[in-house]
Order: sequence, then C-alpha cells, then structure tokens
Amino acid sequence: MNKIFRTALIVCMLLVNGCSKFVTWDEFALKQTRYDGAELKINGYYYKLGEDGRYQSCYCFYKNGVLLNMGGYKSSISEVDEYIKQRFILRDFCYSNKPCWGIFVITGRKIQFEHYYITDQLVKASYIREGRILNDSTFHITVSYRSDGSERGDENEYYHFRKFEKPDSTNVFLGKPN
Repeated sequence: MNKIFRTALIVCMLLVNGCSKFVTWDEFALKQTRYDGAELKINGYYYKLGEDGRYQSCYCFYKNGVLLNMGGYKSSISEVDEYIKQRFILRDFCYSNKPCWGIFVITGRKIQFEHYYITDQLVKASYIREGRILNDSTFHITVSYRSDGSERGDENEYYHFRKFEKPDSTNVFLGKPN
C-alpha cells in the first residue's frame, strides 16, 4: 500500500511539473512607459474599501510604469501596513511571481492598469482596469476588460492613497527597477 501511494505521489508531481509547459499567459496590451507626472502620487500604495469595510486590492505604482498587485483583505489600515511590510518588503514575495506584476499608463486624467487574474490552471488571463483620476490621491475605476477584448464589465471602485514604504520594484518580468 505504501509503495502504491509513493508511486502515485511521484506520478502526480511529474504531471503537475510537466503541465507548466502547457500554461499560456496573455500578452499585455498596454505598453510600459515611464511615469514622471504629478497626476497621481506614487510614494506609497493604493487600496479600496470593500462594501464590508475591509481594506483590499492594494497596488503600488512605480516610475518605470510597472505596478505591483499586492492583493490583501484586511480589517484595518494598520493590518494592511503590516501585511505589506511582512510579505512584500521583508520577504521579497513577488520577485519571481508573475501574477503580482503589471503595467500602468496615465494619460491626462485617465488611468489604465493591466495585470493577470488567475482564472484557471492553464490560462492566465490579462485584464485592463480603466478609470479616472479624481485628484492626486484618489482614482475611480469604472470598467474592466480582458486585454483580448473577449470580456467586459462595469466597475465602481474607488482607490485611495496611503503614504508608506514601497516594496522594491525589481522583478524578472518587466522593466528595470526604480
């Protein structure tokens, strides 16, 4: 029995490892461009408050046009700070984690950003979120769509700025760090 279990485990591990060759990642539609503007502060992170009052969907934006998607679902802003510090600053969690990284573009008062949403095991879909910058510390996302145009949905999400130490933007997928 033990030998059968061990053999099955080895076969499963080989299959999982071999299946990574079949994973497809959407190409980003947005083009990475340097951001030197003043429309939006980038010396901290942005978060949205969910309908349940929890802090979620945290993003950092960098001068090189890269964004870091940190996720998050916390009860207080101090919990968000600690989460970012422990997971992204002290532990370099995202350096080689492709779904954490994306691209953003600001044109006038319009903001667009694109990153991966893990929709299934073999397809890693890229979505663009788009909206309007209300002031230098708040933006409103009004639409989300798949970069290949196959899906589209309306959104109503407000993101707010919090000045905080940002994780390093070094990653193995996009641009040079700032």
